[in-house]
Formats: sequence, structure tokens, C-alpha cells
Amino acid sequence: MPSEMPAFARMSDPWRIAAWIVLAILTVAMVLLVPRHEPWFDEAQAWLLARDASWWQVVWTYARYEGSPSLWHSVLMLPAGAGLPPLALNVISGGLALVGAALILFRSPIPPALRLLLPAGFFLFYQYGVVARSYALLMPLLWLTALAHPRRFERPWRFVGVLILVSQVSLHAAWIAGVLMAVFVGEAAWFRRFPMRRWWGLVVAFGANTAFIVGQLWPPPDLFAPPHGPAALPTWPALREMSLDAFSPWPWLSGLVLLGMMFFFFTRGLLLSYVMTSAGLLAIFAFKFFSIWHQGLLFALIVLHFWLAWASPIRRRVGQVSERFWPCLATGALAPIAAIHVWWAAMASWHDWEFPYSGSRDAAAYLQAHHIDRERIHIFKFSTCAVLLYLDHNPFANVAPSMPGSFWIWTREVFAGQTLAAITQGDPPWILVGAQLRPAIEPTPPPLAGYAIERVFPGRIAWKEGFYRTESYYLYRRTAPAAAR
Repeated sequence: MPSEMPAFARMSDPWRIAAWIVLAILTVAMVLLVPRHEPWFDEAQAWLLARDASWWQVVWTYARYEGSPSLWHSVLMLPAGAGLPPLALNVISGGLALVGAALILFRSPIPPALRLLLPAGFFLFYQYGVVARSYALLMPLLWLTALAHPRRFERPWRFVGVLILVSQVSLHAAWIAGVLMAVFVGEAAWFRRFPMRRWWGLVVAFGANTAFIVGQLWPPPDLFAPPHGPAALPTWPALREMSLDAFSPWPWLSGLVLLGMMFFFFTRGLLLSYVMTSAGLLAIFAFKFFSIWHQGLLFALIVLHFWLAWASPIRRRVGQVSERFWPCLATGALAPIAAIHVWWAAMASWHDWEFPYSGSRDAAAYLQAHHIDRERIHIFKFSTCAVLLYLDHNPFANVAPSMPGSFWIWTREVFAGQTLAAITQGDPPWILVGAQLRPAIEPTPPPLAGYAIERVFPGRIAWKEGFYRTESYYLYRRTAPAAAR
């Protein structure tokens, strides 16, 4: 058994040229797609918060309403505070995806063919690249974790430092980092890799970081959270949708791939890490919260542990099967999954190019062109904050007095119990309704007494081969005062 493996495997010249070609194609695709993509409310909220609040306010006041640590907001603060246009949001996200692609292409020990496929997949290129959310930051940090992992006992502070950064991306990422840290400490103690006095400092540093996250995100009593996960699906369908649909359209294929991967991880001493990280995420999805885009986290865990397995010096036998069989099996299993993900990325990118991802940009342009943004507007549904990404003030009179900027504070006082009837109170001349509906088919906007539809701004969230739901906006114009209704 070799005592040390290189953190990355060298590529022959033809494969290296192919890697540069793939990176060039991904860069061109990102440059073309980013200006066409219309951010939806989840993307816009982070930018608006970074633009309109101080770092101290984000960390200690508003992060607990967001339910996520503030590393992503901190990254966005410099460009948002400097007055750059909203396009910078997706430029940053796309740039991070390309950094992650370069790490996989040129620094990973993964077999060359898979190196070329994985960075072009749906989650790693499109969902966590073109779409600008904090997970765009998580992907390159996970690959940096993989690079630091083989020498974690020689340079433990570098490894733990990367894990601390990972934990600051989201609560899901904090769980992943916590498991990797626990496994690392367990290995160090069990195999006595270095003196106890040395790893106590690492434990204290990571524990202080964990305490910081808990203190930062302790839920406030007035927190409003839209229904997701268990409120929408029973436990088993939720688990199936997250765990199996993340890999392929066919649950049987996904199950076989996962089984083959777990055998490979076992032979390389990584099964415990993979099972604990994945099981923890599935528990969060099943019993607390999930959105469909969290599927990519489970896929990223497979890629991370596949990378770590190829760099691992450990070799465990399963019966009389040759140790060479398991990496071949895992590579052969992951190859068709990676190809499916490339197809999904191509279809989602095409749909994003052809159809508005969100109607927010068109809605904001219409409000400005007709000077409606200078009048009193009431809004219905929290998705309408995406429109504020393009406006220089918050004209939404029924929520603006409760907001210190153009971002939302998720309080029950503002958002719980919103109804169309309540929105008409005060007789506003305009009402803007956010419509997030499944299936992604634009229905006839609902009638509103005393109001007529002025304009519909359609949007559809691209998801794999099709569309997940609408992301549209309905603008109503008052036709009769309240007294005449």
C-alpha cells in the first residue's frame, strides 16, 4: 500500500489541451448566458442585503432572518457597495463556477474523461454558476478542501481553515464541514497522527467558529418562513426527490450508481465521511427544510468523495475482488451520470437563453418607463423583491415602511397572512403580484375587484430538461375607487 498519493494526477498533453478547450467553452457559454439571465428573488435578496446594509447589520441582525451565514453576503458587499450594476452578481457567481471548473480540470486526480464532463454539468455549471446563490461559493471551496485533504495531518491549519470557510457558506455546508472536521479529529486521535496539544487548538478554533454561527443564526421570535420540504411532501417522496433525482431521471440507475460509489468509498476509507455528510443533509431535507436546488449538494458530495477516493492511499479489499475493480466500477458508473448532467446543463442554458428566467427585469423596466415606480404600489408575495434589484428605491408602500432598505426582512408581521383582499386596503393605484406556480404554465391572472390587469411579465425557472415553476409578475391597475366597489 503506498504511503502517499499525489493530490492531483498529471494529464498527458492531449488531455491537457482538451481540458483547456473545455474551460474555454465554459467561459464563452458563461459570458453569453450571464447577461441573458434574469435573477429571481433568492438571487436578488442577497445582493440587495449586501448593498443596503452594513456588514455588522448583516452578520448580527439580518443573517438570523436569512437562515444562512454571511460569507456570500460579505463577498457581494464590495461590488454592491461600489455601485456596480446587478449584472455583477451573476458575473461573480459565474466566475466562481469557472474557478471550480479549473480546479477539477487541472488539479484533481479524477480520470481525465470525467474531469472534462463534470464541470459542464447542470449543478456545477448552471445551477451553481449562472444562477447566483451562495452555493456558487461552496463548490470551489469544496474542491479546495479536497486539495488540502491528502496533507491534512502535515498542514492541519490549512485544512481546518478551509473547513471554516466552507461552514460559513450555508447551514448545509456547515454540516458538511462539521462532519469532515469530526472525521479528521477522530483519525488524528485514533491513529495518533500528531500530539494532542496540537489538535486541541484546531478543535477550539472550529468550535469557536461553530459557536459564532449558532449565535449569528439563532432564530428570532418573529421569523417568517415560507413552507418548504415536509410541509409540501411526505418524508419518503421528499427523500427520493432529493437523493435519487439528483443523479438521473431514473431512480434505479441512481440507486445502482450510489451503491457502486459506496463500495469504492469503503475501499478507500471514506465511506463514513460520505454516509454521515449525506445522511445529515437528507435528515435536514426530510424533517426541516429543502428546496429542489439543494439536490446539487448531494451530487457535490459524490464528486468530493470521488476526488478524495482517487487521492487516498488506503486500500481495503472486499472479498476476493481485485482492488483495481472498484475505481473502474465507480468511474464507469459516474460517467453516464456526468453525461446526463451535461445534457441537463445544455437544456437549462438553452431555456434560459430563449425564455425569461424571471419576469422581474421586464417588470422593473415597465414600472420605470411609465413612471409607475414613482406612484404608490402594493405588492403581494415575497418574490417581488427581485424587481427592486433594478430600482433606485423601494416603491412598495405596503412593505417599505417595515424595511430599512430594498431587501426583505422575513417577519411574520409583514408577510404572514398576506391576502389579495388585504393588499387592496388603502386603495393603491397599482398592485404587483408575484406568481410562483407549478406546473410552469402561465395561467390567467386571478381577477381582483376594482382592478384590471395592466401587464403580465412572464418568467419560468429552468430546471434540467424543462421548467420547474413560473417566476412571473402580474401588474394590476386600479379601475374603480374603493367607495365605488
